[in-house]
Amino acid sequence: MTEREIAAAPDTSRLTAVELRTYRAALRGEVLPDDAQGLASLLARDILFPNTHEPGTYVPAPSRYLETQLTDAILKALTGVTAALAAVPAHVRELEAEQQRYHYSPSPVGTLLLRTVPEVNTETIRTIQSAESEILTAQPGHRKPQVLKGALPRDLQAAQRGVTVRTIYRTHGRSNPTQRDWVATMTRAGAQVRTLGEDFLRLIIVDRKHAFFEVYGDDGTVQSAAAWYTQDRGVCAVLAAHFWQQWERADPWLPGETDAGAANGDGDTKTTKIQRTIVRGIVAGKSHRQIGENLGLSERTVTAQVSKLREALGLETVPQLTFWWATSPERLLP
Repeated sequence: MTEREIAAAPDTSRLTAVELRTYRAALRGEVLPDDAQGLASLLARDILFPNTHEPGTYVPAPSRYLETQLTDAILKALTGVTAALAAVPAHVRELEAEQQRYHYSPSPVGTLLLRTVPEVNTETIRTIQSAESEILTAQPGHRKPQVLKGALPRDLQAAQRGVTVRTIYRTHGRSNPTQRDWVATMTRAGAQVRTLGEDFLRLIIVDRKHAFFEVYGDDGTVQSAAAWYTQDRGVCAVLAAHFWQQWERADPWLPGETDAGAANGDGDTKTTKIQRTIVRGIVAGKSHRQIGENLGLSERTVTAQVSKLREALGLETVPQLTFWWATSPERLLP
């Protein structure tokens, strides 16, 4: 065995006292300076990763991920070196013991409840970075500027390596300058973005093999810090179908739209895609309830969309709206 082969083996040595103190501080969620003792070593060994949502904090690599990565590296680089392989379980057990001490759950197989922001961050970052073909994301809430800026390099890298990226935001996000910058950069790289004027399920689906979605309490409230993570193909397929239903109803967000056009969702048009569908239903003689059932919307939402469109056009009645529609070129839009 050559020295080069030995040098290629991953570091499975036990943590030093300094590294262990820094690792424990990260588990407690403390903000660490860039020059914290032992931090560089922990980052180089992929034991810790920067938390893009909370600058200055770090998330630990799940113990199961560490064991898999280390074992694979040793098998490839140091075939036959049993001594190095024997060190992996002890190395992982040490880290796992520290995680259990701080109630940190290991990575999931099947479906798992991720209870904390660090757990959610660790799994989503790893999964998105390993995406091979497709990333579908639905983000109904406001995303902080630092979160968008921190996620941009990762998202951009995925799009640039050929991964299909589709994202749905709420319509009010069009007025967010940081979000507009994110959309402009990502669409130039080939990503597609749309917006919906109503609430929807927050989720991330990667390659139809991994999915993250919101956790609801018994009272129906969302647990914002937690998320379900599943590798169940059936669940992923259902969530993907749900995403596509929302996608078809959403309005494209194209870079360079004016604020007025962005507010309506279709550039220079006065109607959104969902509003055009509703008006077509009205002209066809359907009630708001029937239109809502066809679109998967409540009757109240349909009525609100009609009122919003009438106000935007300066009209007082539905008959006035249908007359405007009959003479408007927008009736030819999809």
